[in-house]
This record gives sequence, C-alpha cells and structure tokens, in this order.
Amino acid sequence: MSCSLTQTLAPGLLQAGVTEIHAITPLTEGLSNSNYYVQGRHSNPLAGTKWVLRLNSHASSAICDRRSEVEIWRQVSQAKLAPNIVYISPDHRFYLSEYLEQTGTKRWSQLLCERSAVADEQASIWPGAEHLLLSLLNGLSALAPPAHVITLRQQWQIYNRRLTAMQQQLRSNDDHPLTCQWQQQMHCLTAQSDNINRLLLTLEHCCIRQQFSHRDLNPQNILRMQDRLYCIDFEYACRSHPLCDLASVLSSHALSSSQRDWLIDHYLSQNQNLNQHAKAAVPAAIDLYWVFAVSWALQMAFDNMMQADQVNTMATNMQQVETYLHCAKEYQALMRAG
Repeated sequence: MSCSLTQTLAPGLLQAGVTEIHAITPLTEGLSNSNYYVQGRHSNPLAGTKWVLRLNSHASSAICDRRSEVEIWRQVSQAKLAPNIVYISPDHRFYLSEYLEQTGTKRWSQLLCERSAVADEQASIWPGAEHLLLSLLNGLSALAPPAHVITLRQQWQIYNRRLTAMQQQLRSNDDHPLTCQWQQQMHCLTAQSDNINRLLLTLEHCCIRQQFSHRDLNPQNILRMQDRLYCIDFEYACRSHPLCDLASVLSSHALSSSQRDWLIDHYLSQNQNLNQHAKAAVPAAIDLYWVFAVSWALQMAFDNMMQADQVNTMATNMQQVETYLHCAKEYQALMRAG
C-alpha cells in the first residue's frame, strides 16, 4: 500500500465513514474516472470491509448528470443488478461502493472486443456468456424507466452542439499537433451527418416506447459473481431506445456468431418495446453506438486539453488527450466498417 496514495485518499475515505484503512490498490479498468480497491473498517458495520472508491474526472462530469446517475444506480442496486452504494460525496466528486468479489479464474472484462456491425466468424471464448447477458439485459429492461429521458436523436443533438462549440474554441490554436488531430477526427465525424440521420430514422422506425438503458454495457462495466452478472458505471444511463444496451453488448463483447445470433433473437422476442422492424435495425444501433463513442472520446480529449494549462498536470493531461484521440480514430473506423 503506497503511503502517498493513502495520504491522498484518506481524507475522502474518512469523510465516507472509513475509520481504518488496511489496503488501497488502483483498479486499472476504466478510461473516464479513477477507481481504487479499498479494504478497511467502516463506522457502520453493515457497510462491509471491502469497497471501490471512484474519483470522478472533470471531463466525465462535464458530460453527464451526476444526480441522475446516483438515482439510477440506487434503483439498479435495489434490483440486485449492481453493487450497493456506501457513500456519495456532497459534491459528487467521489463515490464509495460495495466491492463485488468476482468468482472463477476469468474476469468478464476478458470478453472486451470492439467490433463493427459486420460480425466475423469467431469461436466462443466464454460458452454460455449469451445466456448470462440475456438475463442482465432482460433484468435492466424490466426496471421502471428513469425520469431522465434522452432519446437517441436528442443525444446526438447534445453531442453535436457541444462538439461544434469546442471546435470553434479550438480554431485559435490550430497549429498544435493534438489540436489538428482533434479537428481531423471532428471533420470525419461531421462528414457522416447524413448517414447518422439515416441511422436515427431507422431506429425511430422500430421503437414503440423508451425503456431503461444503461447505454455502456461493455465488459469492463460488467462483473460476474457465481452465475449472475452485475453492472457498474451509470454515467450515461437514462430512459432511451430499447436497442441501446443490446447494441453496446454486441459491439464490445467477443461473442461467436452463433452467440450473437442467439442473443439478438431471444432479446427481441422477449422485448415488448420494439416492433417487427427491430431485427433489421440492429446494425444501425451498433453503428450509432460507435458514433456516440467517437463523440464521447472527442469531448474527453477536449476537456483534458483545456485542463493542460495547469503546469502540475500538463504531462498527464496531454497523455490522456492522446489516448482519447486514439480511441476516437479507432471508433471512427468501426463506425465506417458498419
């Protein structure tokens, strides 16, 4: 346990009710925020002894509604589909939650595999994964739809408006290499405007009503205990399109073609919020997932560029910018491949 790490995090943990700290270890997964495994003693014995401390980044806080996130997280944890919340700081800068000990030698995050709407032949690396995923998808879709509503078209309008404003702000510094890269990725995205509108129309055509949507069910946001899946990170969760969560699973999980086909057929056959056009719209939902991923990466890159004028964080922030721009480029390729 690093003494400097303990000294840095101790005040927040004390505020969260942790009276003794036995271990603090960084958790490597996640691009947006910083996560730590914490073991110790809490003033409330019912809070357990192992937790995850999440420090929210400025960049992610700029593009999500923290109050809505917490409200939705509580709803999902009450349904036993997410870890319990132990503490939320008043300013929503950090969260302390239950640490779920994953079972087995494999971690669900090993299924991470970014792919386009065009599925290639692939052997199953986790037999039965599709059944666990269907149970999670059905459990989430059965939840009461959140009050926070964002349709797919509204989400694109929000992202597009933010990115356009960012583009205007960056034009005064076009000579910086990273700024040029950002502008290039933005140009590629805006060149897809007509195609994005076609995707939105296709998805609107198959939707009967909005439902609970996590909107980022990649393998790093899913934990497995025994024979059950739990989800984490509700930054973008809201009431939205019924194909959102299926699309994020299909886009990010290394499933075989037969697993993908089985999951699509069984999810659609059990979902009452979609009509007969839903199956034909699945590729459009996957493509739009990557459109939003590009938009997210560009916003995160911009925010880190704006924070880089702080001398003490300049190197770290610029490294983050490079990471997000690399993500944007990869997501652009997946979007076009679809």
